[in-house]
Amino acid sequence: MLIESPRFGTIEVAEERIFTFPDGLLGFRDFKRYYFHEPAPGAALKWMQCIDVPALGFVVTDPRIFKPDYQAAITAAELEALGITDPSQARVWVILTIPEDPARMTANLQGPLVTSPQEHLGVQIVLSEEGITTKYPVLEGLRAQGTNAN
Repeated sequence: MLIESPRFGTIEVAEERIFTFPDGLLGFRDFKRYYFHEPAPGAALKWMQCIDVPALGFVVTDPRIFKPDYQAAITAAELEALGITDPSQARVWVILTIPEDPARMTANLQGPLVTSPQEHLGVQIVLSEEGITTKYPVLEGLRAQGTNAN
């Protein structure tokens, strides 16, 4: 399948690499199919590109890169809906907001995306734990871990 992305031009995406979010995402319920575009092999940041509306995409990453203690409380029912029997099979992503000044980049820790690489399904969950925010400062988290964020 060919996708015309305004950011990356024409991308060829194999059907088996498309993830379906049956309930869509918060604010984007009608858009259910996405492809995780990796700009470079092993890149920490990925582009979650909408298949149905190529102008729609989100920058995502593994939150443990900048917040190693991050835990997404996923219910057994949510895991089961994704076809996951072992929680270690789940992949957790967070959506990043990258403003004009990238040093002020934030991550939505309150609304993580949970995917099943085996079933190519995903869901966005909403966490309500104390201290979880939609605007976690990524670079501050990296600095707190002693990571060179420059």
